[in-house]
Amino acid sequence: MIIYGTAVLAGCLIAGMIVGDILGTLLGVDSNVGGVGFAMLLLIVLSDWMRRVGKFPPLSEQGVLYWSAMYIPIVVAMASTQNVVSAVTGGPIALLAGAGAT
Repeated sequence: MIIYGTAVLAGCLIAGMIVGDILGTLLGVDSNVGGVGFAMLLLIVLSDWMRRVGKFPPLSEQGVLYWSAMYIPIVVAMASTQNVVSAVTGGPIALLAGAGAT
């Protein structure tokens, strides 16, 4: 049953990445725009709905909780793959956005 929670998380990640790629294409950016964020929002909404209708047993929830604990290291690893030099040389707005987010 724990694997079902992990499967829900994986499905949300795939859907979020697709939405992020589509949003990037619509904005004219050759990148994924907010895919992980969309995935996490979808996971929150979907897991809440599944709990309310009784289709998300506690053992399945353990799969989501495990990966929730791994979320910050995964995001750090994903952020390390971005082209920071290009963003910094792109202008002061990138520095302002980074400082604001931090």
